[in-house]
Amino acid sequence: MATKKTIAIVGATETAGRAIVNQFASMPYRLLLISHQPGQLNELNEKINKQYPGAEIESLECVKDGCWEADIIIIAVEAAEEKRVAELMKEVATQKIVVVVSQNENECRELQKVLPYSKIVKAFVNLEEKEIFLSGSCETVNEEILEIFKQAGYNTILQSTNKNLKTEK
Repeated sequence: MATKKTIAIVGATETAGRAIVNQFASMPYRLLLISHQPGQLNELNEKINKQYPGAEIESLECVKDGCWEADIIIIAVEAAEEKRVAELMKEVATQKIVVVVSQNENECRELQKVLPYSKIVKAFVNLEEKEIFLSGSCETVNEEILEIFKQAGYNTILQSTNKNLKTEK
């Protein structure tokens, strides 16, 4: 029997984070919702539990604790907060996939310096169109993340130096 993957969503109460939580809640993953806004986090948790009674979710305020438990970490915070979040989780993110979600196209070089032993995938999200553009340096990791977002209902576009593949939901 395969083990259920655990996905931490840092910034679960932010706009992009909420959208991802809503899409992932019906999927067969354990979700760790992480936010420093406890009121909004509890509200989101209650909403997801009502809408998806079988969802396996847990709310946390500590980035390090949530990321420690995760197989995949999704950072969905404002661009100005990404480096601070990476610093908080760097001890526990070794060899983990870290997906950096943004609504603007910024570079991940600084995060790679903070998380040198993590597999970073950049995800540019167009929330209105439910599109996500993915890019990262490891092809197998890119494909895994592409498949997860595709299963969640996103139109996914994989960008790399060698190819530009578009898949439909």
